[in-house]
Amino acid sequence: MLRIQRQHSIWIAILLLYGFTTLYYISLTRSGNAKQKTNIQDQVGFQSTQSFHKTVDRATQNIPQHGDQQPTQKVGTVSKYNHPYYPAEPLSGDLSHPVPGFKIGHSEKSAKVYIGIPTIKRDGVSYLLQTIDSLLSNLSPRRNDTAIVVYIGELDTEFVRSQAIEIMHTFPKEVADGTIQVISPPSNFYPDWDKVLPPSFNDPMNRIKWRSKQNLDQIFLMMYIYNLGADYYLMLEDDVQSSSHYMDTILQHAENLGQKDYFFISFCSLGAIGKLFRARTLPSYAAFIHIFWNRKPLDWLQLDYVSTQICSYDESDKQCAARRKHYMLEYKPALFQHVGKVSSLKGKQQLLKDNTFRV
Repeated sequence: MLRIQRQHSIWIAILLLYGFTTLYYISLTRSGNAKQKTNIQDQVGFQSTQSFHKTVDRATQNIPQHGDQQPTQKVGTVSKYNHPYYPAEPLSGDLSHPVPGFKIGHSEKSAKVYIGIPTIKRDGVSYLLQTIDSLLSNLSPRRNDTAIVVYIGELDTEFVRSQAIEIMHTFPKEVADGTIQVISPPSNFYPDWDKVLPPSFNDPMNRIKWRSKQNLDQIFLMMYIYNLGADYYLMLEDDVQSSSHYMDTILQHAENLGQKDYFFISFCSLGAIGKLFRARTLPSYAAFIHIFWNRKPLDWLQLDYVSTQICSYDESDKQCAARRKHYMLEYKPALFQHVGKVSSLKGKQQLLKDNTFRV
């Protein structure tokens, strides 16, 4: 009997030892897996950060250096951006199919509407990020048929780089999925300003250069977007606020017009803000701007383009203006508001507002 009890005690001890050993092994395994998981997560986070900065570096290393003579572009392409007083042919010098000197983002989105935002340096302030944020925030729910192209109209390498990195940091998802593209012109895009700017309207030369450059930038941006295959182009500036669900209203109104003949629909009464064009009209309009790019401001050329097509020489200015209203349609209340106070023209304050705007 005593022998049986001893054997029983031995078996109990063996079982307890096995149990403790098993629990200890499981504890070590879990601890090791947790540490490994933590290490993997840390490594993935580190790799994601590295990947982001590598993307920025790859994107920005091809920004054209200030003063370079040739644009940075794909191997095998040839660009010749020349802007004489009178172009031998509208949209000549590769303006019919512009090649950016720098680009981040992609165009596979095939959006129905592309929003074009030209931007340049302003003295001590930038409204660009808040403009993009307003546009994205008010696309609610987020639409898959709308994309944004930001055109940085500068040749200053560091400025282009800093703007691109700010946009990528602030809107990484939208850059990754094609909602936002950022482009800038090749380094030989702009002409020798001293040779191509005739005096006009008693304006100082810096103002003539400012408005002429705006025209060239807009031609590049319009034709770049035209070649992306959009149905519509929405012209904006880099210092605007948008209303809620603005794109729902825009597309509903545009689609309701069907095949009605019009030049644009204006969703803001100010200058070049909130003008919706059918994309198929862009080559004709861009060609017109190219002919007179260093003669008149963009908003004046809009009037001239329409007047040339529809107004008769024996009509009064008042009759022509009434006729233009049927082709330059206005939508009220305004869907966009101008918010910038510091103009892109150095030394100028821009305080204009559209009083019909509603958030």
